[in-house]
Amino acid sequence: MSRPQKSKLPLTTYSISIQARIPYKLLTILSLLILIACSGGNKKYQAAKAPIQVMGRHLNDNGAIKFAASGVTFYMKFQGTHLDVDLQDEFRDSTNYNWFTVVVDNGTPKRFRTRPGKEWYTLADSLQSGEHNLILSKATEGQNGHNELVAIRTGKLLQTDPLPKRKIEFIGDSITCGYGDDARQTPCNKGTWFDQTHAWYAYGPRLARHFNAQWMLSSVSGIGMHRNWNSPSPTMPDVYGGVFMEYTDSITPWDFDRYVPDLIVIALGTNDFSAGGGKEPRPDLDGDAFVNDYTQFVGRVHKIHPAAKILLLNSPMFGESQREKLAGYLQRVIANRKATGDSTITRFAFENKYSDGCDGHPNLKQQGKMADALEPKISSFMGW
Repeated sequence: MSRPQKSKLPLTTYSISIQARIPYKLLTILSLLILIACSGGNKKYQAAKAPIQVMGRHLNDNGAIKFAASGVTFYMKFQGTHLDVDLQDEFRDSTNYNWFTVVVDNGTPKRFRTRPGKEWYTLADSLQSGEHNLILSKATEGQNGHNELVAIRTGKLLQTDPLPKRKIEFIGDSITCGYGDDARQTPCNKGTWFDQTHAWYAYGPRLARHFNAQWMLSSVSGIGMHRNWNSPSPTMPDVYGGVFMEYTDSITPWDFDRYVPDLIVIALGTNDFSAGGGKEPRPDLDGDAFVNDYTQFVGRVHKIHPAAKILLLNSPMFGESQREKLAGYLQRVIANRKATGDSTITRFAFENKYSDGCDGHPNLKQQGKMADALEPKISSFMGW
């Protein structure tokens, strides 16, 4: 005798049958749990209100964090297996974009670039369940375009550890930005002019990590103290007071009280000596004007941060003749400042030329050598 067949209800009938046996509130809870499971337990956090740490020039606006300069860095701690960010880019001039560096759990730094039409970027995925640390750092600079960190999406954001107490500010040009130092993804003379820029590996952030210090890069490629690489202005004194390190009719002012450095490193002069990029030759640098502008700028910086020590650097891209001339100018700047009673200032001269990167800039290895050469000077100067 054959066993009776089980009735096969249509799916819709079967669903109705389940709903009839499960209380509405319980069914709602089950539905929510299913949705959470399908989404991976994601929660979305407004960046400006999230428990993260931010290092570098930035401002909070309508829940987002706006920034532009090289090396602006975000520190995050989260619980879960992945993390995404809503990262906006203005794509200035329709051809520009930005590169960013991501470090997960102190692993190997990796770069990615922003792309038109894309807002959400996955920075970490398929991790072991548990707590993780993540660093997001801008590799390119402000003239590539402004950015906004709008939101973070992950399992759960945790309170990020405090940033180091020591603080260093690096004021400079393309060398300080890390221009041309990293040709591993895009060889020199390929891609766009900024594809090889990688601020994470510039001498400043390297030194800061060595000394367990925060860093802030106040730097712009092509900029000078008295004149720029191929233009008379705007120079560093013109852009220094802004959040975004650029000159406009209405500069968004930077609140210097938000970052009070222990040490300020100034590395300018390379572009002042430049012959320019135009067809017409330009006059040799007016040394007296350069020294005057440099002296005034150092005085301004000292007035803003009177407790900070100031270290002036020569150019690592110069040969012996230009190196000696710049050293003489810097010595005059220091003498001018000491005449006012300022005893917080000194200088350092690189003994070697570092120009094996793109367009004659230091490459990754040489940025490391620069940091190594500066380390004992800073250690002695600061007592670190």
